[in-house]
Amino acid sequence: MELKQMEYLAAAVESRSLNKAAERLYTSQPNVSKVLRNLERELSVKILERTSKGVSLTNFGEQVYDYAKNMLKTAHIIEELAGNISYDQLKVASYPSNMIARKLTQYYMDHLDSQLHIEFLSGTVEEVVEYVQSFSANLGIVYYPNHQEHTFKQILHPKNLTFHMLKHCKLCLYVGPSHPYYDLKSIPYEALQNQKFIQGKRDYFSVMDHIDVLSQDAVKLNQLKHVVHTNSDHVMMNMLKHTDLCTIGLDLINIKYKDESIHKIDIEGCSDCLSIGFVTRNGHILSEQENDFLCYLNQLLAREVV
Repeated sequence: MELKQMEYLAAAVESRSLNKAAERLYTSQPNVSKVLRNLERELSVKILERTSKGVSLTNFGEQVYDYAKNMLKTAHIIEELAGNISYDQLKVASYPSNMIARKLTQYYMDHLDSQLHIEFLSGTVEEVVEYVQSFSANLGIVYYPNHQEHTFKQILHPKNLTFHMLKHCKLCLYVGPSHPYYDLKSIPYEALQNQKFIQGKRDYFSVMDHIDVLSQDAVKLNQLKHVVHTNSDHVMMNMLKHTDLCTIGLDLINIKYKDESIHKIDIEGCSDCLSIGFVTRNGHILSEQENDFLCYLNQLLAREVV
């Protein structure tokens, strides 16, 4: 079985005609017919119904066509990879973070003159771990509640992954101009109970699912009003900017989002209860680009802006 046969099959099905498929493939109708009959002969099953009105798929042909499309798509991806081989590669996955997105943008702008190809994926902590394990990313930026450290590392071990610590951090509240806490610098944990929240997509390590432990039982998960859940950072930022919703997040740096008009509110009595860092495959040697991007990330975590 050859990729060419899959290409000819897709062209015939999508054109519904061997003649039109031949035009699309820049070949002759007899050649298209020959290639497809050879495929049917190899499989010993009829794939196409041929009539004076054109061609259609048999029941078996429908299954073959689905696989043919996947094969052609995979082949196209491989060709793209070959085309990118001359570029410096930076493949990063991260939990959704507007601040990390900004640092990635800065990294790109500082490397405009280089041969750089960036792949950036966003997802839950569990999804980021899978991205790194499957080679979709080489660096996976993640966090976990400190009381879940043992569980988190148990998940990494059988996947042959290693977590590299960057910083311990606290929880904080992020609000926009429509929120009543907008001009406050800090609030007690108990003040969270009267607020409406937008939070990211849940997974085992999501902050909100451990709020009772993280707050030392000062507030319970069932006491919080979860109005919106989303995996979109765009939705998150727009909801915070234009509504009275708020979100609990990682207090990475002392920063005010002047451009998005989003303020960080400290939570009184909150200690360093979260760990942020990155995951790599065991034995993976960081490239120059990966080490460089980690320097940008460390600047984000270490820098304080008033």
